[in-house]
Amino acid sequence: MTIRLRLTVWYGLTFMLLVSIAGLVIWSQVEASLRASTKEALQVHAADVADDLGRSGSTIDALDPPMPGIFTAVMDPATSAIDAGRGTPPELPRLPLGDSSRRLASVGPVYAFHVELLPDGRRLITGSSLAGVDQAAARLSELLITVSTLCAIGSIIGGWWLAGRALAPISRLTSEADAISPHDLGRRLPTVPHQDEVGRLAATLNRLLGRVEDAVSHERMLIAGAAHDLRTPIAALRMRLDGLLRGGSVGGLARSQLEDARQDAIDLGELADALLGLAEAQAVGLDDDIDDHLLPLLVLRVVQEVEWVARERDVRIVQTVDEVPARISAVRFHQALTNLLSNAVRHGPAGGTVELQVRLDPAMSGPGRVVTAEVADQGPGLPASGRDDIFIPFVARRAGSTTHGLGLATAAAAIESQGGQIGYRDRPGGGSVFWFRLPVAAHGTAARRNERPSGGRAGDTVRGG
Repeated sequence: MTIRLRLTVWYGLTFMLLVSIAGLVIWSQVEASLRASTKEALQVHAADVADDLGRSGSTIDALDPPMPGIFTAVMDPATSAIDAGRGTPPELPRLPLGDSSRRLASVGPVYAFHVELLPDGRRLITGSSLAGVDQAAARLSELLITVSTLCAIGSIIGGWWLAGRALAPISRLTSEADAISPHDLGRRLPTVPHQDEVGRLAATLNRLLGRVEDAVSHERMLIAGAAHDLRTPIAALRMRLDGLLRGGSVGGLARSQLEDARQDAIDLGELADALLGLAEAQAVGLDDDIDDHLLPLLVLRVVQEVEWVARERDVRIVQTVDEVPARISAVRFHQALTNLLSNAVRHGPAGGTVELQVRLDPAMSGPGRVVTAEVADQGPGLPASGRDDIFIPFVARRAGSTTHGLGLATAAAAIESQGGQIGYRDRPGGGSVFWFRLPVAAHGTAARRNERPSGGRAGDTVRGG
């Protein structure tokens, strides 16, 4: 249940409870007032009748007509004879002195009575039916129920509207915060002019974003700096090991250990290069290369860079490229496609084929177009259990490989920095298909990082959408 719905329910229930209590109080007060008025009228009429009887000794008939709705009777307690005026109900019971009320028959109205003792010992009885009071109370209760129902409906509608108005700034803050990507940490939430709870929340979140940005920037600088500083001593170490191995003065077990050390130095160098590539892909501000680029030329540069690995493993690269220009970041495109293609060449079967498709497609959601690239290999594919982590640094490792798990993470960082998507799916017949979609920027603008094309097809592992 949403906060808006909970607020509406609580507001409606509270309002209905208050209206019900107020209606009950009004109904009870009005009924009590009507009964008190009837009682007072009976007392006044009894006093008038007693006074007239005391002066003239006239009978009850001489006092008719009585007050509207009030009847009068005189009862002799010795003989139980009743001298009654018009409107008196038959068979009056013996009533106590003072005020009382009772129902004279099993079905019928309730009567209010006032009984006084006359000087000669007889009892003067005045009474009136309370049917009118009951009817008025019933009509009032119906009116109060109708008004309460309408007020309850109005309170629910008003509560829903007020809750929506109160929570609208929070909804906007949520949308803005959700649109901030890891490559756009410099973005801040809009500030609220009035410093209420929402304004303080926005300010607190902005301070939190600032701390996150500082921490991420420090982490990226640390990775880039460490990788850069490692390259020189690693290169020097490789040179010394190469020199020792070329000298021929070392043999046997020592030479085998030197060769192992040289391979470790090569692996360290590749790790440093991969860390630098990841840091560059995660960096913000490489939009200077966004321009109209011919897709075949961009793909040619990538293939030439990976071709030597393909020749070593006797892997054939089959290209299908749209011969059209696209306004994209050549740096990000090169980073992503190079990592995906080299990943497919290295981990596919030797002597196999890698299929590369690059085309210009309409965006699957929203305006504009996207450059779609797909790299399909004939390897073993990825197990379903580990697909959610394939684009996370140092987690994206293929079974049995000695790579550092940074290639796919670098490709994902490059694509996501431009607001694109990257994903994986199984290739029909066996193998893997890695793909990405890179938004095409309008002329004079950069690709917007927070307006991304929609996700891949069913069964794809998608990141960045």
